[in-house]
Amino acid sequence: MEVRYVPGSGTLLGAGTRWLLLGAPADAALLDRVWELLTATAPAADAVVASVVGHYGEGVSLAYIDLAPAHRAHVSRGGARVVESDGVHTLALGTAHVPGSLRLVGGVVAADAVDLRPGNAPRPPTTGGATSGATTGAPPAAVPGIIDAIPPEILASRASDPPPEPPPVVTADPVEDSRQGLDERIGHTVRRAADPDHDGHTTFRAAEAPASSPPPTPDHLHQPTHETVLAARCTAGHLTPAFVPTCRACGRPVPPQDPARVPRPQLGVLRLPDGDTVPLDRGVVLGRQPTAPPETADWPHLVRVGHDSSYVSRTHLRVELDGWLVVATDVGSRGGTTLRVPGRAPERIRAHEPYVWEPGQVLDLADSCEVVYDVVAGVQA
Repeated sequence: MEVRYVPGSGTLLGAGTRWLLLGAPADAALLDRVWELLTATAPAADAVVASVVGHYGEGVSLAYIDLAPAHRAHVSRGGARVVESDGVHTLALGTAHVPGSLRLVGGVVAADAVDLRPGNAPRPPTTGGATSGATTGAPPAAVPGIIDAIPPEILASRASDPPPEPPPVVTADPVEDSRQGLDERIGHTVRRAADPDHDGHTTFRAAEAPASSPPPTPDHLHQPTHETVLAARCTAGHLTPAFVPTCRACGRPVPPQDPARVPRPQLGVLRLPDGDTVPLDRGVVLGRQPTAPPETADWPHLVRVGHDSSYVSRTHLRVELDGWLVVATDVGSRGGTTLRVPGRAPERIRAHEPYVWEPGQVLDLADSCEVVYDVVAGVQA
């Protein structure tokens, strides 16, 4: 599905085969309810229209379409319209329509029109001749050199039989059914033949000592690498990544030295639109009502942003620390996240794909809440 929209004063939301265009200002509560209907598996046309009309009244302008074959539908009210031409479906708030220029995978944006081209939409004919066989239902003629069926000799063939499995190796259980036998083999994994609670998955390991002991592990590898980093110091005394020529904070040269593994320092701060800063001493979750992911081990900073923007999701952006890197991930927000770098065109980052956030770059949540990664403000000497 290719989706291109025209920016405007209306509200467009949708994903996959279901899209809704509203000629009304966005409302957070309504958008949350409609988004759940659009992403559900059941048919949503009647429920979506009832929710919108119940919120804005009978005079609201809306255009809704569902291109799924199982429950195909389209609805238009007020001044909005749904038009289909050459396989392209258009949702517009007015009669005049300019083809959409901005691409969208899914979410919520401000728009006046949108063009939807399904992947199987027919293309306009190149000549004005007779109707093709695909339209009349006749099978297409065979094209020389094109394989349109599986040859009989391949259908008649069969894969060779797999080699026989080797017979299972039966290992005698040398463990005596006594507490003394278990105590003598402490530190080894054993299997007791008479144990009724055994789960059948623990295997027997011989109790003989290994021929040679493994080499000792270096001390610096005993510490978890996500909480410690290899670091050097610049001429001003700032900690910076090892083997870099200049300091990440002040830009001064880093003299030759042996790097050391140290506890990871604060990697900087996040500057919020209201002027507040969030220290990057651990992870951060941003949104209107952010919550920590269930699998997290260290509780992150939960930062509420975009209170007055209905396009910012409850949990919108997750920031994690990996060594010296700051990694940002859009967790599937409705309004999306845009990367803004000085001297470059804005770029929308993909949902659920980690992005290495560089110092000085801006991540704009739903194009309404800019957050800056600043390394200088959080530098530690």
